[in-house]
Amino acid sequence: MKRSTTILSVILLFLFSCSSPKEDSGSVVNPVIVAPEPIIEYGFEADTFLVVKDEIRSGQSLGKILNEFGVSYSQIDKIARKTRKTEYDVRYLKAGHPYAMFCVQDTAGRENAQIFIYEEDKINYVVYDFRDTLKVYQAQKPVEVKLIEDAGIIEKGSSFFLTGASLGMSDRLCEIISDEIYCWTLDFRHVQPGDRFKVLYEAKYLEGEFVGVGNVKAVYFNHLEKDFYAFPFHDGGFDDYFDQDGKNLRKFFLKTPVKNSRISSRYSKNRFHPVQKKWKSHKGTDYAAPRGTPIWSTADGVIEVAKYAKYNGNYVKVRHNGTFTTQYLHMSKIAKGIRPGTHVKQGQTIGYVGSTGLATGPHVCYRFWKNGMQVDPFKSKLPPSDPISNNSRVYFETYRDSLSQLLNVIPFSEEF
Repeated sequence: MKRSTTILSVILLFLFSCSSPKEDSGSVVNPVIVAPEPIIEYGFEADTFLVVKDEIRSGQSLGKILNEFGVSYSQIDKIARKTRKTEYDVRYLKAGHPYAMFCVQDTAGRENAQIFIYEEDKINYVVYDFRDTLKVYQAQKPVEVKLIEDAGIIEKGSSFFLTGASLGMSDRLCEIISDEIYCWTLDFRHVQPGDRFKVLYEAKYLEGEFVGVGNVKAVYFNHLEKDFYAFPFHDGGFDDYFDQDGKNLRKFFLKTPVKNSRISSRYSKNRFHPVQKKWKSHKGTDYAAPRGTPIWSTADGVIEVAKYAKYNGNYVKVRHNGTFTTQYLHMSKIAKGIRPGTHVKQGQTIGYVGSTGLATGPHVCYRFWKNGMQVDPFKSKLPPSDPISNNSRVYFETYRDSLSQLLNVIPFSEEF
């Protein structure tokens, strides 16, 4: 086991000053004791503990780790019970993630754990503090946030992602722009040479190393000589992106229930079924995608059905309001926590692409109901999301104008 141990220490620094004797001076410089600054890790004074660092091994549980460091099974059971069915459930610690054990030594020289730290990622960690009353909470390492601006022009044979990478933009930033902000407005598979974009965003740094994307503050995209702006704004209790006119970029329904998919079969009143070998109606849209690809709920709603059926395979049905309902068939498995009565958000993963039930290959059959009748979503008039409210209009326009000024002064590469 790899261990990194910090032991309480006191450093004494003696400063002496020696000078030639002088007739009028016989002063003596006394030694100065300088106490070192405490070493802070995860919000604790690490130099008052024995700190053991390692990573979760495959098949290793928190119980095994804690018991090795003197924590009783009754205390371990208490921790497990307190965290069960919460986001800090100790049953779901993942192999490969770092951890730190803060210990003290007993009179026999044994290391007894007092605090357990589990790193979820480079920034976020969970604290299990069982010194007195058990406390479990999430915290973050101190992160420096910088406001970054980028601008690019898409060249022939390139793409938005390749152009972004050449500018130093992370894949995650490009995904946020293409899959979360503009996914209802632009198809980034069909961007053209000469299309251009600007983005103003927060970048997170930990000890000088880039560790993630923060808030995207504003985006400008010009596609086929048409301008598309995106400004984040909190209106009516929710956060969304709006265009320069205050229209919501988020539509009521996502265009597709899966990412980077292709339509392998459309809604049809007369289609030759590949398994049953006969002509029949196909009241859904098939999206072919690799097995295991996450399937999203295309709008906010409540789960009505989540189960297995002979022909549907593993499937989920979501009621969005009194008018619209959607269904997702042939999943390899239904996502954890998805059950009747569960509220889901637009874009939330509800299952994974598979070929269960009556299917020849991995895909999701997406079915759409309007007023109780199955319809083709591509030929139906769908509701838009709400624009900026009248109460927020003045505030939004002031906010939009300030961000627009920042975007306008960002130069493209050809202007450097």
